[in-house]
Amino acid sequence: MKTLRDSYLAELNTGIIILDNSLRVVSINSSALSILDTSEMSAVGSKIDQIFYEEPDSFKRFSSSLSEHRGFTKTDALLHLKHGRKSLCDYSVHPISEESREGLLIEIINKETTSELIERYRMQSNQQISQEFVRGMAHEIKNPLSGIRGSAQLLSNKLKDIQQREYTDIIIKQTDRLTALVDSILGPNQKPDFKWQNIHYPIENVLSLIEKESTYKKIKILKDFDPSIPELFIDSYLIENSILNLVKNARDALIESNTTSPKIEIRTRISHGEIIEKNKTATVCKISIIDNGPGISEEIRDSIFFPMITGKDKGTGLGLSITQGIISQHKGNIHFDSTPDKTEFFINLPIITAEEEIIRTANG
Repeated sequence: MKTLRDSYLAELNTGIIILDNSLRVVSINSSALSILDTSEMSAVGSKIDQIFYEEPDSFKRFSSSLSEHRGFTKTDALLHLKHGRKSLCDYSVHPISEESREGLLIEIINKETTSELIERYRMQSNQQISQEFVRGMAHEIKNPLSGIRGSAQLLSNKLKDIQQREYTDIIIKQTDRLTALVDSILGPNQKPDFKWQNIHYPIENVLSLIEKESTYKKIKILKDFDPSIPELFIDSYLIENSILNLVKNARDALIESNTTSPKIEIRTRISHGEIIEKNKTATVCKISIIDNGPGISEEIRDSIFFPMITGKDKGTGLGLSITQGIISQHKGNIHFDSTPDKTEFFINLPIITAEEEIIRTANG
Protein backbone atom coordinates (compact mmCIF):
# COMPACT_ATOMS: atom_id res chain seq x y z
CA MET A 1 0.00 0.00 0.00
CA LYS A 2 1.28 3.45 -0.91
CA THR A 3 1.97 5.86 1.94
CA LEU A 4 0.80 9.48 1.91
CA ARG A 5 4.41 10.47 1.14
CA ASP A 6 4.54 8.15 -1.85
CA SER A 7 1.24 9.52 -3.19
CA TYR A 8 2.46 13.10 -2.79
CA LEU A 9 5.82 12.43 -4.48
CA ALA A 10 4.09 10.65 -7.37
CA GLU A 11 2.16 13.81 -8.30
CA LEU A 12 5.18 16.16 -8.42
CA ASN A 13 6.42 17.41 -11.79
CA THR A 14 9.94 17.46 -10.32
CA GLY A 15 11.78 14.15 -10.49
CA ILE A 16 12.38 12.69 -7.02
CA ILE A 17 14.66 9.73 -6.23
CA ILE A 18 15.36 8.38 -2.73
CA LEU A 19 18.55 6.36 -2.25
CA ASP A 20 19.65 4.21 0.69
CA ASN A 21 23.14 4.33 2.20
CA SER A 22 24.50 2.04 -0.53
CA LEU A 23 23.19 4.44 -3.22
CA ARG A 24 20.46 2.02 -4.30
CA VAL A 25 17.05 3.35 -5.33
CA VAL A 26 14.45 2.95 -2.60
CA SER A 27 11.75 5.11 -4.19
CA ILE A 28 11.34 6.99 -7.47
CA ASN A 29 8.39 9.07 -8.65
CA SER A 30 6.77 9.11 -12.09
CA SER A 31 8.45 12.35 -13.16
CA ALA A 32 11.91 10.91 -12.49
CA LEU A 33 10.99 7.75 -14.41
CA SER A 34 9.98 9.93 -17.36
CA ILE A 35 13.09 12.15 -17.23
CA LEU A 36 15.44 9.17 -16.90
CA ASP A 37 13.54 7.01 -19.41
CA THR A 38 13.23 3.99 -17.13
CA SER A 39 10.55 1.97 -15.33
CA GLU A 40 9.92 1.53 -11.62
CA MET A 41 10.57 -2.20 -11.92
CA SER A 42 14.03 -1.56 -13.42
CA ALA A 43 14.94 1.32 -11.12
CA VAL A 44 13.97 0.24 -7.59
CA GLY A 45 16.78 -1.77 -6.03
CA SER A 46 19.32 -0.68 -8.65
CA LYS A 47 22.36 1.45 -7.91
CA ILE A 48 22.01 5.00 -9.17
CA ASP A 49 24.86 4.54 -11.68
CA GLN A 50 22.81 1.79 -13.35
CA ILE A 51 20.16 4.39 -14.21
CA PHE A 52 22.34 7.33 -15.30
CA TYR A 53 25.92 8.48 -15.23
CA GLU A 54 27.89 11.65 -15.92
CA GLU A 55 31.27 12.27 -17.50
CA PRO A 56 33.55 12.47 -15.59
CA ASP A 57 32.22 10.20 -12.86
CA SER A 58 30.27 12.27 -10.32
CA PHE A 59 29.18 9.55 -7.91
CA LYS A 60 32.06 10.26 -5.52
CA ARG A 61 30.16 13.43 -4.65
CA PHE A 62 27.12 11.28 -3.82
CA SER A 63 29.18 9.17 -1.40
CA SER A 64 30.74 12.31 0.11
CA SER A 65 27.32 13.90 0.51
CA LEU A 66 26.17 10.82 2.39
CA SER A 67 29.21 10.49 4.67
CA GLU A 68 29.57 14.22 5.35
CA HIS A 69 25.82 14.79 5.56
CA ARG A 70 26.09 17.74 3.18
CA GLY A 71 24.01 18.43 0.09
CA PHE A 72 25.00 19.92 -3.24
CA THR A 73 23.44 21.20 -6.48
CA LYS A 74 24.54 20.57 -10.07
CA THR A 75 23.38 22.74 -12.98
CA ASP A 76 23.46 21.90 -16.67
CA ALA A 77 24.30 18.27 -15.94
CA LEU A 78 24.33 16.03 -19.01
CA LEU A 79 22.98 12.71 -17.81
CA HIS A 80 23.75 9.63 -19.90
CA LEU A 81 20.78 7.25 -19.80
CA LYS A 82 20.17 3.70 -20.90
CA HIS A 83 19.33 3.12 -24.59
CA GLY A 84 22.00 5.71 -25.50
CA ARG A 85 19.84 8.75 -24.71
CA LYS A 86 21.02 11.90 -22.94
CA SER A 87 19.16 14.44 -20.84
CA LEU A 88 20.21 17.97 -19.83
CA CYS A 89 19.11 18.54 -16.22
CA ASP A 90 19.63 20.46 -13.02
CA TYR A 91 19.67 18.32 -9.90
CA SER A 92 20.08 18.72 -6.15
CA VAL A 93 21.19 16.09 -3.65
CA HIS A 94 19.97 16.24 -0.03
CA PRO A 95 21.07 13.91 2.81
CA ILE A 96 18.09 12.47 4.72
CA SER A 97 17.57 10.37 7.85
CA GLU A 98 14.56 8.16 8.32
CA GLU A 99 14.01 5.66 11.14
CA SER A 100 17.74 5.64 12.00
CA ARG A 101 18.59 4.96 8.35
CA GLU A 102 20.51 7.42 6.24
CA GLY A 103 20.18 8.07 2.54
CA LEU A 104 19.92 10.71 -0.14
CA LEU A 105 17.07 12.51 -1.83
CA ILE A 106 17.71 13.67 -5.39
CA GLU A 107 15.58 16.35 -7.08
CA ILE A 108 15.84 16.46 -10.90
CA ILE A 109 14.51 19.14 -13.26
CA ASN A 110 14.63 18.47 -16.99
CA LYS A 111 15.90 21.67 -18.66
CA GLU A 112 15.10 20.46 -22.18
CA THR A 113 11.41 19.96 -21.55
CA THR A 114 10.02 23.49 -21.88
CA SER A 115 11.60 24.51 -25.21
CA GLU A 116 11.13 21.02 -26.66
CA LEU A 117 7.43 20.90 -25.79
CA ILE A 118 6.79 24.40 -27.13
CA GLU A 119 8.42 23.40 -30.43
CA ARG A 120 6.30 20.24 -30.53
CA TYR A 121 3.15 22.30 -30.02
CA ARG A 122 4.17 24.69 -32.82
CA MET A 123 4.67 21.80 -35.22
CA GLN A 124 1.43 20.17 -34.09
CA SER A 125 -0.52 23.40 -34.68
CA ASN A 126 0.96 23.79 -38.18
CA GLN A 127 0.15 20.16 -38.97
CA GLN A 128 -3.45 20.56 -37.80
CA ILE A 129 -3.97 23.69 -39.92
CA SER A 130 -2.55 21.98 -43.01
CA GLN A 131 -4.47 18.79 -42.35
CA GLU A 132 -7.76 20.68 -42.02
CA PHE A 133 -7.04 22.40 -45.34
CA VAL A 134 -6.32 19.06 -47.06
CA ARG A 135 -9.44 17.47 -45.57
CA GLY A 136 -11.52 20.41 -46.79
CA MET A 137 -10.09 19.99 -50.28
CA ALA A 138 -10.80 16.26 -50.13
CA HIS A 139 -14.46 16.94 -49.34
CA GLU A 140 -14.69 19.38 -52.26
CA ILE A 141 -13.15 16.79 -54.61
CA LYS A 142 -15.39 13.97 -53.42
CA ASN A 143 -18.68 15.69 -54.26
CA PRO A 144 -18.08 16.16 -58.04
CA LEU A 145 -16.59 12.65 -58.26
CA SER A 146 -19.94 11.09 -57.38
CA GLY A 147 -21.58 13.26 -60.07
CA ILE A 148 -19.01 12.19 -62.69
CA ARG A 149 -19.49 8.52 -61.80
CA GLY A 150 -23.29 8.77 -61.97
CA SER A 151 -23.18 10.52 -65.34
CA ALA A 152 -20.79 7.91 -66.72
CA GLN A 153 -23.14 5.13 -65.61
CA LEU A 154 -26.14 6.79 -67.27
CA LEU A 155 -24.15 7.32 -70.47
CA SER A 156 -22.95 3.70 -70.41
CA ASN A 157 -26.55 2.42 -70.17
CA LYS A 158 -27.51 4.38 -73.28
CA LEU A 159 -24.54 3.31 -75.38
CA LYS A 160 -25.11 0.27 -77.60
CA ASP A 161 -21.55 0.10 -78.92
CA ILE A 162 -19.48 -2.15 -76.60
CA GLN A 163 -16.24 -0.41 -77.61
CA GLN A 164 -17.67 2.95 -76.57
CA ARG A 165 -18.73 1.47 -73.24
CA GLU A 166 -15.08 0.68 -72.55
CA TYR A 167 -14.45 4.43 -72.26
CA THR A 168 -17.24 4.94 -69.72
CA ASP A 169 -15.96 1.91 -67.80
CA ILE A 170 -12.54 3.59 -67.57
CA ILE A 171 -14.20 6.78 -66.23
CA ILE A 172 -16.09 4.78 -63.58
CA LYS A 173 -13.01 2.81 -62.49
CA GLN A 174 -10.85 5.93 -62.23
CA THR A 175 -13.48 7.86 -60.25
CA ASP A 176 -13.78 4.87 -57.90
CA ARG A 177 -10.00 4.89 -57.46
CA LEU A 178 -9.98 8.62 -56.70
CA THR A 179 -12.93 8.25 -54.31
CA ALA A 180 -11.06 5.51 -52.40
CA LEU A 181 -7.99 7.77 -52.21
CA VAL A 182 -10.06 10.68 -50.90
CA ASP A 183 -11.71 8.41 -48.31
CA SER A 184 -8.24 7.38 -47.13
CA ILE A 185 -7.26 11.04 -46.71
CA LEU A 186 -10.44 11.77 -44.75
CA GLY A 187 -9.73 8.81 -42.46
CA PRO A 188 -12.19 6.76 -40.36
CA ASN A 189 -15.76 7.93 -40.88
CA GLN A 190 -17.21 6.28 -37.78
CA LYS A 191 -16.97 7.54 -34.20
CA PRO A 192 -14.46 5.72 -31.98
CA ASP A 193 -15.85 3.05 -29.63
CA PHE A 194 -14.18 4.25 -26.43
CA LYS A 195 -13.76 1.78 -23.57
CA TRP A 196 -11.48 1.52 -20.54
CA GLN A 197 -8.64 -0.71 -21.70
CA ASN A 198 -5.11 -1.76 -20.77
CA ILE A 199 -2.91 -0.10 -23.41
CA HIS A 200 -0.78 -3.23 -23.70
CA TYR A 201 -3.74 -5.20 -25.08
CA PRO A 202 -3.72 -3.53 -28.56
CA ILE A 203 0.10 -3.53 -28.54
CA GLU A 204 0.20 -7.28 -27.89
CA ASN A 205 -2.27 -7.73 -30.77
CA VAL A 206 0.16 -5.89 -33.04
CA LEU A 207 3.01 -8.12 -31.89
CA SER A 208 0.90 -11.22 -32.57
CA LEU A 209 0.12 -9.97 -36.09
CA ILE A 210 3.71 -9.22 -37.06
CA GLU A 211 4.94 -12.56 -35.68
CA LYS A 212 2.96 -14.24 -38.47
CA GLU A 213 4.40 -12.04 -41.27
CA SER A 214 7.51 -13.23 -43.10
CA THR A 215 8.70 -9.64 -43.67
CA TYR A 216 9.55 -9.37 -39.96
CA LYS A 217 11.51 -12.64 -39.71
CA LYS A 218 14.93 -10.97 -39.97
CA ILE A 219 13.99 -8.06 -37.68
CA LYS A 220 14.53 -8.31 -33.92
CA ILE A 221 11.36 -7.22 -32.13
CA LEU A 222 11.78 -5.89 -28.57
CA LYS A 223 9.23 -4.74 -26.03
CA ASP A 224 9.73 -2.73 -22.85
CA PHE A 225 6.43 -2.14 -21.03
CA ASP A 226 5.64 -0.21 -17.87
CA PRO A 227 3.06 -2.34 -16.00
CA SER A 228 2.08 0.56 -13.73
CA ILE A 229 0.21 2.41 -16.52
CA PRO A 230 -3.51 2.53 -15.60
CA GLU A 231 -6.31 1.69 -18.00
CA LEU A 232 -6.95 4.30 -20.71
CA PHE A 233 -10.22 5.41 -22.32
CA ILE A 234 -9.50 4.32 -25.89
CA ASP A 235 -10.82 2.62 -29.00
CA SER A 236 -8.55 -0.42 -28.86
CA TYR A 237 -9.01 -1.27 -32.55
CA LEU A 238 -8.04 2.23 -33.74
CA ILE A 239 -5.03 2.41 -31.41
CA GLU A 240 -3.95 -1.01 -32.67
CA ASN A 241 -4.10 0.26 -36.27
CA SER A 242 -2.12 3.37 -35.35
CA ILE A 243 0.68 1.39 -33.73
CA LEU A 244 0.66 -1.12 -36.60
CA ASN A 245 1.09 1.76 -39.09
CA LEU A 246 4.18 2.97 -37.22
CA VAL A 247 5.64 -0.53 -36.91
CA LYS A 248 5.12 -1.12 -40.65
CA ASN A 249 6.86 2.17 -41.44
CA ALA A 250 9.80 1.12 -39.25
CA ARG A 251 9.94 -2.27 -41.00
CA ASP A 252 9.89 -0.68 -44.46
CA ALA A 253 12.68 1.74 -43.51
CA LEU A 254 14.84 -1.13 -42.24
CA ILE A 255 14.23 -3.32 -45.29
CA GLU A 256 14.70 -0.57 -47.91
CA SER A 257 17.96 0.58 -46.30
CA ASN A 258 19.31 -2.97 -45.79
CA THR A 259 20.08 -2.06 -42.18
CA THR A 260 22.55 -4.39 -40.46
CA SER A 261 21.06 -6.17 -37.40
CA PRO A 262 17.66 -4.48 -37.82
CA LYS A 263 15.47 -4.08 -34.75
CA ILE A 264 12.20 -2.48 -33.70
CA GLU A 265 11.36 -1.70 -30.07
CA ILE A 266 7.95 -0.86 -28.63
CA ARG A 267 8.18 0.92 -25.27
CA THR A 268 5.56 2.32 -22.88
CA ARG A 269 6.11 4.87 -20.11
CA ILE A 270 4.22 7.39 -17.99
CA SER A 271 5.33 10.96 -18.78
CA HIS A 272 4.44 14.17 -16.92
CA GLY A 273 4.09 17.74 -18.16
CA GLU A 274 3.45 16.92 -21.83
CA ILE A 275 1.75 19.70 -23.83
CA ILE A 276 -1.44 18.25 -25.29
CA GLU A 277 -3.19 21.53 -25.99
CA LYS A 278 -1.93 25.12 -25.90
CA ASN A 279 -0.97 26.16 -22.35
CA LYS A 280 -2.24 22.83 -21.04
CA THR A 281 0.01 20.04 -19.83
CA ALA A 282 -1.00 16.51 -18.93
CA THR A 283 0.22 13.23 -17.57
CA VAL A 284 0.28 10.82 -20.48
CA CYS A 285 0.98 7.27 -21.52
CA LYS A 286 3.89 7.56 -23.95
CA ILE A 287 4.10 4.77 -26.53
CA SER A 288 7.41 4.72 -28.42
CA ILE A 289 8.14 2.82 -31.63
CA ILE A 290 11.90 2.83 -32.20
CA ASP A 291 13.95 1.50 -35.09
CA ASN A 292 17.67 1.57 -35.91
CA GLY A 293 17.16 2.50 -39.55
CA PRO A 294 18.71 5.39 -41.47
CA GLY A 295 16.44 8.10 -40.04
CA ILE A 296 13.97 10.47 -41.70
CA SER A 297 15.34 12.73 -44.43
CA GLU A 298 15.49 16.46 -43.71
CA GLU A 299 13.34 17.22 -46.79
CA ILE A 300 10.16 15.69 -45.35
CA ARG A 301 10.56 16.17 -41.59
CA ASP A 302 8.34 19.25 -41.32
CA SER A 303 5.61 17.76 -43.53
CA ILE A 304 5.78 14.06 -42.70
CA PHE A 305 2.27 13.95 -41.20
CA PHE A 306 0.68 15.58 -44.26
CA PRO A 307 -1.28 13.32 -46.65
CA MET A 308 0.65 12.14 -49.73
CA ILE A 309 4.06 12.84 -48.12
CA THR A 310 6.28 9.76 -47.91
CA GLY A 311 9.90 8.71 -47.90
CA LYS A 312 9.11 5.29 -49.36
CA ASP A 313 9.63 4.32 -52.97
CA LYS A 314 6.13 2.85 -53.24
CA GLY A 315 4.33 4.52 -50.32
CA THR A 316 1.01 6.38 -50.47
CA GLY A 317 1.86 8.83 -47.70
CA LEU A 318 -1.46 8.25 -45.92
CA GLY A 319 -0.45 6.04 -42.96
CA LEU A 320 0.98 8.78 -40.72
CA SER A 321 -1.82 11.21 -41.60
CA ILE A 322 -4.46 8.62 -40.65
CA THR A 323 -2.56 7.74 -37.48
CA GLN A 324 -2.39 11.40 -36.46
CA GLY A 325 -6.14 11.73 -37.02
CA ILE A 326 -6.84 8.71 -34.80
CA ILE A 327 -4.61 9.98 -32.00
CA SER A 328 -6.27 13.41 -32.23
CA GLN A 329 -9.64 11.69 -31.72
CA HIS A 330 -8.17 10.35 -28.47
CA LYS A 331 -7.17 13.91 -27.38
CA GLY A 332 -3.51 12.95 -27.71
CA ASN A 333 -0.66 13.79 -30.06
CA ILE A 334 2.14 12.16 -32.02
CA HIS A 335 5.65 13.39 -32.78
CA PHE A 336 9.11 11.98 -33.52
CA ASP A 337 12.85 12.27 -33.00
CA SER A 338 15.14 11.03 -35.75
CA THR A 339 18.88 10.74 -36.21
CA PRO A 340 20.95 8.46 -38.43
CA ASP A 341 20.68 4.95 -36.93
CA LYS A 342 17.67 5.79 -34.74
CA THR A 343 14.10 6.96 -35.32
CA GLU A 344 11.57 7.15 -32.48
CA PHE A 345 7.89 7.94 -32.91
CA PHE A 346 5.97 8.87 -29.76
CA ILE A 347 2.22 8.55 -29.22
CA ASN A 348 1.04 10.51 -26.17
CA LEU A 349 -2.38 9.49 -24.77
CA PRO A 350 -3.72 11.41 -21.76
CA ILE A 351 -4.10 9.46 -18.53
CA ILE A 352 -7.42 10.48 -17.00
CA THR A 353 -9.74 9.18 -14.31
CA ALA A 354 -13.33 8.06 -14.89
CA GLU A 355 -14.53 11.20 -13.09
CA GLU A 356 -12.43 13.44 -15.39
CA GLU A 357 -13.82 11.68 -18.45
CA ILE A 358 -17.41 12.26 -17.27
CA ILE A 359 -16.66 15.98 -16.80
CA ARG A 360 -14.90 16.21 -20.19
CA THR A 361 -17.80 14.50 -21.95
CA ALA A 362 -20.34 16.77 -20.23
CA ASN A 363 -18.40 19.83 -21.38
CA GLY A 364 -18.23 18.54 -24.95
